[in-house]
Amino acid sequence: MPSTWFLDTPPAGQLLDAGAVAHLLDAGSEQAPALQMLDFINHVVPVEYISLVEYIDGVPSQVEGHAMGRCDNITAECFSLYKKRFRLADDMTRLAARMGGEALAHAPVTALLYDAADIPDPAWREQIFVGRQLTGRLSFLYSPVPRTIFAINLYRNRQNGQFAQADVAQLLGLAPLLKRAHRNALFAQLASPDTPLRVAGIERTLQRTAPQLSPREREVCARIACGIGADGIAADLGIAASSVATLRKRAYLKLAIHGRQQLLRFIH
Repeated sequence: MPSTWFLDTPPAGQLLDAGAVAHLLDAGSEQAPALQMLDFINHVVPVEYISLVEYIDGVPSQVEGHAMGRCDNITAECFSLYKKRFRLADDMTRLAARMGGEALAHAPVTALLYDAADIPDPAWREQIFVGRQLTGRLSFLYSPVPRTIFAINLYRNRQNGQFAQADVAQLLGLAPLLKRAHRNALFAQLASPDTPLRVAGIERTLQRTAPQLSPREREVCARIACGIGADGIAADLGIAASSVATLRKRAYLKLAIHGRQQLLRFIH
């Protein structure tokens, strides 16, 4: 069975060097925040691999995967095999589905540690952990925005051995900081001064957080959130202004909101 923790704030007295903090701060402005997080982690504890995974309706999709140093980046092929064959055997899949139903953006980070020997499915253990010489996985599961679940999966290989008790204690202390850094990275994408990028980012967010909206309703809401008026939205989408008003009304009804400010609060 995996070990499990619930983490809210970093422990008092944990010291980090300036180089580590700089990498974590950079995560908010980079295209690949998980890579910056891996660099940050390795200033504290050696970890070979990171896999950033998003859960939509309980189904995982890899957002980023990186390897440290000279290690081959095996994260994509391992995740593909895991998603196809083994995800239903993973306690984290069930936790993600439960957290998605609760939609608690401010809930503590849930941490799970699997040593290779703890993997419940023998085929999963042999094909991924033994086959790729992995010794363990420490996962941080959290909800940076409502109804959106992410997991930061950290893997060790035989070079550094299993996650020792002292390593785990230090990494657990980093988990709330990693959550905040990734949440800031998500919001930084929405705050881009490039309007088309902002619109696309908000549409992706609404696809995750408001699946009840139609694609056209998402397009209208994303442009409203960016401050584009009805006439501008109509011109951008090639529809009548009256159609924009109808789509806005339908979307607001589905979201149980009234006006742009409530829409912005829903998105953020």
